[in-house]
Amino acid sequence: MATIENTPVTPSQIRAGRALLDWSQEQLAEKAKVGLSTVRDYEKERRGGEVGGAKAIRLALEDHGIVFLPSNGDLGPGVCIVAAIPNVLRRPAKLGRWDALMISVEWRGREIEVFVSQEALDDLGRFRETRPEAEYVALFDAHRGRILKAAAVAIDAGRVTPDRRVHLTSEDFPERGA
Repeated sequence: MATIENTPVTPSQIRAGRALLDWSQEQLAEKAKVGLSTVRDYEKERRGGEVGGAKAIRLALEDHGIVFLPSNGDLGPGVCIVAAIPNVLRRPAKLGRWDALMISVEWRGREIEVFVSQEALDDLGRFRETRPEAEYVALFDAHRGRILKAAAVAIDAGRVTPDRRVHLTSEDFPERGA
């Protein structure tokens, strides 16, 4: 990752990195292979330095795409995440009136509405008949990575309509191993 190794990481950067990944303190402790009290102590400024637990915490966050930014002039240190997939702004709550799941995302500085057709959802869930709406919404959670990767490909291919929408169909989700 493009992080400057000798730059100290602050407790607020650890908290911010964890927030960008939507991790709990427990999840960070597990990924860093440190005790929960170690994470809590670093985040509450009870420990310092780039040794032991701090180094493990930093590496765990960096391994999952977090980049620690050093201070620069009057700007303090910061954190960002490497974007491999679009960022969800609003997760789907129901099928829309066109029988599609709508997901609001941010990708490369643009807000875009992603519509996943019911046909594509049926294929992802291997459904043979129409299911209750809650099951389609649950498919987003189960296939979040695949859906967002397909959205990124479609957006990058220029398939965004003038009203900032992209529509995903079954063709955007080729069978695994096919």
